[in-house]
Amino acid sequence: MENLQHCPACGHTKQKPYLEAQDYTVSKERFSIVTCEGCELLFTNPRPSSSEAGPYYQSENYISHSNTQKGFINSLYHQVRTITLRQKTNWIQAYQSGSRELLDIGCGNGHFLHACQQTGWNTSGMELDAATALRASELLKKPIYPSLSEIPADKTFQVISLWHVLEHVYELEDYFNFFKSRLEAKGKLIFALPNSKSFDASYFGEFWAAYDVPRHIYHFDPATITSLAKRYGFRLVKQRGQLFDSFYIALLSHQYKTGSKRILMSFLLGLWSNILAWTKTGNYSSNLYIFEHV
Repeated sequence: MENLQHCPACGHTKQKPYLEAQDYTVSKERFSIVTCEGCELLFTNPRPSSSEAGPYYQSENYISHSNTQKGFINSLYHQVRTITLRQKTNWIQAYQSGSRELLDIGCGNGHFLHACQQTGWNTSGMELDAATALRASELLKKPIYPSLSEIPADKTFQVISLWHVLEHVYELEDYFNFFKSRLEAKGKLIFALPNSKSFDASYFGEFWAAYDVPRHIYHFDPATITSLAKRYGFRLVKQRGQLFDSFYIALLSHQYKTGSKRILMSFLLGLWSNILAWTKTGNYSSNLYIFEHV
């Protein structure tokens, strides 16, 4: 384990305890989440070092890697994915111009890139997990890059997307410098991230499934991700909610808290979280952010 003395986003040295959460997916260990007193980012601390993180992803329940459909929640995830893939491709169609080059970092099994291929994008993917990258490569009929350093230095992109990936990234500075150097003029940087300021996060507290410690090493909200991006010269151009995430997260969170999925209660709670976000706060369970370099 590594114990950070500085905030990984702003470098501030003071932090205060926020809460403790359990790893329900793999290890059953408990981890502390702290708040930076400088930029107010929540981050897991102490955390596994990057070389220690691998075993915490080794679970059939880690859907983006395993592709399993066993169990109600995993089966539901795959049914909803068909709808969300259509949403995602519709969201980025407005930015399909120029080279039509799209890079998806943390591309998982490649389903998003495959959907983009079918709508005319020239797609590239990066995935750290070798077995997952192989499945993506077989689906897309093209190689998947194993790291940022393997992406050709002369290759640039109209869109770079990270769907629930940035919360896992150890090398924040390297990634943002890559974004700056590889986005074309007017190119867009897309993040989808859990929102620690959502109603369901406050309702479930330590049982909120989207804390997902220790795989999630940062726990962003709209203010902290916008502040981080601004440090590297990016401005927010659009923000919206990912409506299905609230229901999925509520199911998992009830499972963690009570041992039961409480399907009806989870549906109602997810619906209320979305209504509050839509009418008052803007804090959906997961938010989509679109940035542009200025």
